[in-house]
Amino acid sequence: MSPVDAQHRLVEMWLHGKSQSTVAAYRRYITRFLGFLGKPLSEVTVEDLYAFSESLADLAPNTQTVNLACIKSVISFAQKIGYMQFNVGAALKLTKSADRLSERLLIQRDIQKMVWATEQAQYRYSSEKQRDLLMIKLFYTTGLRVSELTGLQWCNLVARGNQGQLTVIGKGNKSRSVIIPCELWAELMEFRGNAADDAPVFKSRKGGGHLDRSQINRIVEAAASRAGINKKVSPHWLRHAHATHALEAGADIGLVQQTLGHANVATTSRYLHHRPDNSSSLYIPRL
Repeated sequence: MSPVDAQHRLVEMWLHGKSQSTVAAYRRYITRFLGFLGKPLSEVTVEDLYAFSESLADLAPNTQTVNLACIKSVISFAQKIGYMQFNVGAALKLTKSADRLSERLLIQRDIQKMVWATEQAQYRYSSEKQRDLLMIKLFYTTGLRVSELTGLQWCNLVARGNQGQLTVIGKGNKSRSVIIPCELWAELMEFRGNAADDAPVFKSRKGGGHLDRSQINRIVEAAASRAGINKKVSPHWLRHAHATHALEAGADIGLVQQTLGHANVATTSRYLHHRPDNSSSLYIPRL
């Protein structure tokens, strides 16, 4: 096997089992790095890694961190399977990204305004208005990732009494189920009509296939704009809002972790303390 083939096989093995969106992003990061490196990955040095890090200076800090974390991961994997003798990536320290959750916080009133503005909006087709409205409600109510919503089929939704249950495959190909409250469930079933089990829940009017990520992003961003929210709101903001509002309402953090599909409760705990207008200092008796 040639060095080029061996390197390609290594990357494919490392990508195996990751979600489609993750694979696409990681391929871009690896391609960027290998283009910069100009030699086989097996010959990479610590100096190469720091030089690559400096070449990313024009990118946003979070983007730099994700790129470097990806490279460190593939190098670590290469060392584990014997492709490289040493894990030189271990010497490259990542800069901790600033937690920007507080800048992406939607209050409950914001969500309500997005729903109301969509209800009042002028659509050429009423079915598209109903689709967009239910999408916003489902994102907020269930905390789904956009990658999980894009592939939803009606067979992923089943009745549980007067409620519904939604089952998705999340990060790491892990399955989880989320309860859909009775009011939203009734709306979804009315929207479904006679659609087949394998039909998309949220389909494009042109072609009838699943809406893709960019289409869904535009729908959410448009709803926020109509609601007068002067920020570039994405579906992930609705996921943040779900976590924050559920915890504020007294939901157990373990339950929120399970609903969101977080592998580590530490990820969920970020939503407990990112409110800029709240702090434990406010609960300390005055001296």
